[in-house]
Amino acid sequence: MIQARGGAANNLALGLQSSKVGLMFKPEWIRFNWDLKKLDQDEPKLGGSLEIRKAEPGEWLQVFTVVERSYQAEQGWGVVRSDRIRELRDLLNKGMEDKKIEALVLQDGRRIIGASALLAEEGIPRSLVTGVCVLEEYRCRGAGVALLWKSLKHLADKGLERASVVTRSNLTACKFLYPKFDGTSEKLEELEALKLS
Repeated sequence: MIQARGGAANNLALGLQSSKVGLMFKPEWIRFNWDLKKLDQDEPKLGGSLEIRKAEPGEWLQVFTVVERSYQAEQGWGVVRSDRIRELRDLLNKGMEDKKIEALVLQDGRRIIGASALLAEEGIPRSLVTGVCVLEEYRCRGAGVALLWKSLKHLADKGLERASVVTRSNLTACKFLYPKFDGTSEKLEELEALKLS
């Protein structure tokens, strides 16, 4: 064991420790897939004044604002967060205005507190474009589960047989939300870009 003194030596030791931690755990990209033919038809119940509705194309900025706040509240996105938020802003702006991307919003009264942007096309890298996004203060109340089910049902009603979402292995949704409704996971080498036709 190397013994060293002083600030530089302590910084070196801390640097070695943090580099070891970095090598031990690197979040991976995970894709969850659902067989929509097997989707449970029992819709999860929402409590109180919560409701889910289809967003209007002109509401893309409100949808993006909720998505951005949801991503910012989840520390697990780490260094890829800013690139991911930028990609989603561009996709929502273009896709919702062109009506290629549809979004469902979760409301508490008149306030939008959650969103899920959807692309109903077969053979694309992910049909839940943004994933299920719920503001931090509304999480752990079943709202995310209800929004996920409604998103999958919406895609099934559009004729899709399969749906997918891409997330990171260290996120709460990866552990507790996306396995619901028989979601199956697979590791990805990298995030495949989603291009609108």
